Amino acid sequence: MKKFKSILLVDDDDATNYLHRLFLQEWDCAEHIYTAPNGQEALEFLQTNRDFQEGQPSLILLDINMPIMNGFEFMEAYQTLDSQFKASIVVVMLTSSLHHTDQERASGLTELASFINKPLSQEQMHAIMEQVKVTIDT
Repeated sequence: MKKFKSILLVDDDDATNYLHRLFLQEWDCAEHIYTAPNGQEALEFLQTNRDFQEGQPSLILLDINMPIMNGFEFMEAYQTLDSQFKASIVVVMLTSSLHHTDQERASGLTELASFINKPLSQEQMHAIMEQVKVTIDT
């Protein structure tokens, strides 16, 4: 089975992170799963693990509404990172926001692969994996 090298869950809700981590482990779709409670800590995680292959996420599941740095602010900062560094990272906005302006704003972000609603389902995860053609073999 093919899977992501690692996944970074960026969400300020501990219960959501816990639930999504359990799902992802059960579905066996990642070698490693990391969490960050906001966009600022996610950026710090990316910069800290830049040269550490095991820690560099292949997939970022990003919430919108978080303190300190929300998902859109994260994407603004993320767009300034080196394109070669970002080449192997897929960003998916995973949110409970049903507001059409959030969906419209997300659709304008070229580096965002998808915009999906929480909670993450196995079908959504398989669709993400198909969309980005996961190539990490176990």
